[in-house]
Amino acid sequence: MSIIEKAVGKILEKRDKPSASQSQPETHESDAPDTVSRAQQLLPEEQTSSEFELPETVLEGYQKSESVSPSAPDIERLQPPFSDHSKIALNIREIELEGILSPDQERSRAAEEYRMIKRPLLMRAFGADQEGQTHRNLVMITSSVEGEGKTFTSLNLAISIAMEMDRTVLLVDSDLAKPALSRLLKVNNMPGLTDRLIDENVDLKDLLLKTDIPKLTILPAGRRHRRSTELLASGTMRRLLDELALRYSDRVVLFDSPPILATSEASVLAQQMGQIALVVESAVTPQFLIRDALKQLETTDNVSLILNKCKPDLFLGKYGYGSGYGYGYGYGYGYGYGYDDAGKGAGAGKK
Repeated sequence: MSIIEKAVGKILEKRDKPSASQSQPETHESDAPDTVSRAQQLLPEEQTSSEFELPETVLEGYQKSESVSPSAPDIERLQPPFSDHSKIALNIREIELEGILSPDQERSRAAEEYRMIKRPLLMRAFGADQEGQTHRNLVMITSSVEGEGKTFTSLNLAISIAMEMDRTVLLVDSDLAKPALSRLLKVNNMPGLTDRLIDENVDLKDLLLKTDIPKLTILPAGRRHRRSTELLASGTMRRLLDELALRYSDRVVLFDSPPILATSEASVLAQQMGQIALVVESAVTPQFLIRDALKQLETTDNVSLILNKCKPDLFLGKYGYGSGYGYGYGYGYGYGYGYDDAGKGAGAGKK
């Protein structure tokens, strides 16, 4: 049992068992105590062995974090990662995000498109011709600039892969500067990737969030850190990626990454990935931005393009699809479905 579990247990015990001289007032979820502060007060009393020690660097960051809402039920938001790992810690279905796939829905155009997008990724990650290439199951989802839909693409792609009969998915929020995925899923108060990179003694399983979608697990970004680029380039990160890539032979690890042209973190992360999927907003992102983004990468041999938010009249209408999201896919130096400098059409994956 970790120190945070013991600390939370003592808090609950004191709350549920008042002294004989005091009556027990009615409590509400909004009256839940500040778990982190109370846990720190109990540390000196409870700490009897180093095996129960939760690094101070983790507790310290969340005591001072500005992202924690004073009205949030901290005991509910901080307890799940450090409690029973068999329990669901995140209900994605209850968040009811518009445009997000559901494993329960009937066949839809969006679901079919993500099936077509994921298949080459899975073939490249687990195909027979990829034997010996250990990191092909690490897939970075990024974009040239902000607003192209990479976070929604990451989540939908993760849900689609989780529908596979023999695959599991870990979705990592690796945008440490602006953790959009963590905010979208309302887990931005949770410890996560940053905390593991700051202190390698933090057990990874204590940071993973099991979801209500079978075979889909989330690793939040964790707290903000002013040297996030250096953390992602560290030996600790390389060892963590080895662990994520090799521990489970059936697992795909998706990284929701910062935009390539917005931060230095994306280029550092790309150097350590087996595959890179570049999300391009149809009819919005100019080709020179895509070129500039690709120039930031060491190689484009493992790069795919996902054309997002495209209109059906470009190429989907003749296949019977409706309006909304579309896709473009291909390895190598390509621009999806757009126009080249001469005004001619360019197909997905064109080199």
